[in-house]
Amino acid sequence: MKTVLLDQLRSLVVAAALAVGDPRPRRKFAQLALALLCAPKPKTITSALEWLDQRDQDWSADYRLFSQAQWDVQAPFLPVLTQALAHPACGSQRVYAGTDDTLLRKCGKKTFGVRFARDPLSPPFQVNLVLGQRFVQTSLLVQPGGGDHPWRALPVSFTHAPTPKVPKRAGPEEQAALKELRKKHRLSLVGLEQLRFCRQQLDQQPGGRQRVLVDVVDGGYTNSTYLRGLPERTDIVGRVRKDAKFRAYLPAEQRQGARKYGADLPTPLELLQDASLPWQTCDRFVAGQVRTLQFKERSNLCWPKVTKDRPLRLILIRAPGYRLRKGSRLLYRDPAFLITTDLTTPACELIAAYLARWEVEVNFRDEKFLLGVGQAQVRNPQSVARTPAFLVACYGMLLWSSIRVFGDRRTEAFERRPRWHQTEPARPSTRDLLRLLQKEATTYQPANLNQMRN
Repeated sequence: MKTVLLDQLRSLVVAAALAVGDPRPRRKFAQLALALLCAPKPKTITSALEWLDQRDQDWSADYRLFSQAQWDVQAPFLPVLTQALAHPACGSQRVYAGTDDTLLRKCGKKTFGVRFARDPLSPPFQVNLVLGQRFVQTSLLVQPGGGDHPWRALPVSFTHAPTPKVPKRAGPEEQAALKELRKKHRLSLVGLEQLRFCRQQLDQQPGGRQRVLVDVVDGGYTNSTYLRGLPERTDIVGRVRKDAKFRAYLPAEQRQGARKYGADLPTPLELLQDASLPWQTCDRFVAGQVRTLQFKERSNLCWPKVTKDRPLRLILIRAPGYRLRKGSRLLYRDPAFLITTDLTTPACELIAAYLARWEVEVNFRDEKFLLGVGQAQVRNPQSVARTPAFLVACYGMLLWSSIRVFGDRRTEAFERRPRWHQTEPARPSTRDLLRLLQKEATTYQPANLNQMRN
């Protein structure tokens, strides 16, 4: 049996294992990367070692890989990031990325970084609190199959963002120091660090300094901290409130004295209802098919409270209000208001990139429910941050291997779908990839993983 997916994945794993300076844990790095994907759920270190048939061996070295070994948490993402940036599916002029945060639920209160946080699945009339760990992820948005093919989000960074707790009996100086430390661990600052990491890797590519990095975010990151801290040659597209206060952009030659801004502008909701602004249309791939979207555009404005006098552009999207099938509920009933620092890219392209941001949510679903990210029973503070990031990096390698081998299309190499499926999917799901990888691994003895050395 051909093992094309496994061979491609092994090449990425070996390249990522070189990040470990010590050759002794390097083999453990490569073994666990494949074992965590092929092992049954829950995909913990224990299940991975059982898949490797190491029940009767000492497991301490495998756990020390995450608690004591010297390697950077961003290093496992480098093979996918560098190869994807050089791929034509990434774009020759603009590279799109999506940033968002997620909550990994936990049960124990004493694990490092576990805090009570708002449950995103709680109803709007009752905010619930759950125990969990907060992580921030940045994914590279690519479209390997062309304009009529779904986008794919490749995780290229996954960072633990704990909020230090201020003890009740701490002194005034300790409380002040911890409060300053809490500010440095805000989600916006963690997201900016990931964005700078992607920008540095893009600059190292041939012609990378001529390519613009466009980050697509939701409303939680369209704030002054994030927008003012963007790296060079980096723009943002994010959602904004319908009642945001904007002012007209005033060129430098027209400013007199301390005056920096022009007249007050209507709110985004008022601009949406303004009949003087013409509607424009664009066809974009949304929810499985190409749909026609209507939007308005307003340029030459600024946001004094957030970006001060930096010129911005506002894109107003009318609610499409479509149904996935006859009789189903109406989706996307509310309009969308987008703000961007990109003043030259066509609005249709930015709208497509914002719609592709949903693929980051798809990443979160696969990571939690199929891979069990966050279920590993580790307590060391360094292991708590490294183990989920390591599994997310393996997930990114699996997705990139699918793009390299199958072009992100569901071919005959995958199992035939049940007859009750009426439509054939455009791309393989993560479950399809895991099944194929496990099938190919049956012809590849786990003992041979010992040969994966530098």
